[in-house]
Amino acid sequence: MKESKKSALTHNVIQKLKTQQTYFSYEEIKALLEKEKIEITPSSLKSYVHELTQKKIIFDAGKGWYSTLEKDFILNKKPVQQIIRKVKMKLPLLEFSCWSTEQINSFTHHLLTKFITIVYTDTDFINNTAEHLEEAGFTVFKNPDKAEIKKHFKIASKTVVLRPNISKQPEPIENYAPIEKILVDFLIENRKFSIMEDMEAEGVVNNALNSGKINISAFFSYAKRREFHIPESINQIQINIIPEIVGK
Repeated sequence: MKESKKSALTHNVIQKLKTQQTYFSYEEIKALLEKEKIEITPSSLKSYVHELTQKKIIFDAGKGWYSTLEKDFILNKKPVQQIIRKVKMKLPLLEFSCWSTEQINSFTHHLLTKFITIVYTDTDFINNTAEHLEEAGFTVFKNPDKAEIKKHFKIASKTVVLRPNISKQPEPIENYAPIEKILVDFLIENRKFSIMEDMEAEGVVNNALNSGKINISAFFSYAKRREFHIPESINQIQINIIPEIVGK
């Protein structure tokens, strides 16, 4: 009986989720078990799911989440290496993180030719950081609101936007914003700067999510922290929407 239930979990539930989605939650596993009328105790289910991750049938994607993807997302760090060096040279003790739209350019349908780099730091240091970046030849906008963006914003060759740190954001690694933060911030900033149509931006995020495993739990938690509703097209995270551009 134990093996039959474990087999039913693997073949009737997990396999179905794997063919439909790149990421799925523990709650979705439980819901599908109930729908398939497969009764497994909570303790046994936790044990079985853990065993499936150990056997690499599914992969841990953060608290209560799993993925079909084994390999982690590889972040392109090159586009922000220079600006990180510039900031650290002038302000070595400054806590900050940054990302650039160039880091996700390979996931776009229409490749971008000009890019925005966004630096997050303590509000009290925005002016000082802006001064040093301007001296280094960057065009800097200090936490612009919608009115300022509409009136003055234009993407130049070295455009930087300074934003205040977001509390409880995914932690940067050596000042590089992690992909979980980048994708949420990108969706939010895209609506402010009109980098591309919203549907295309959602496609960019889906393409990135499907190209390598991320901590999807951190992704959704950060979106909630920013009070941003993740569009349903991204909640579904279907495998079959990946365009050929991802593999180029």
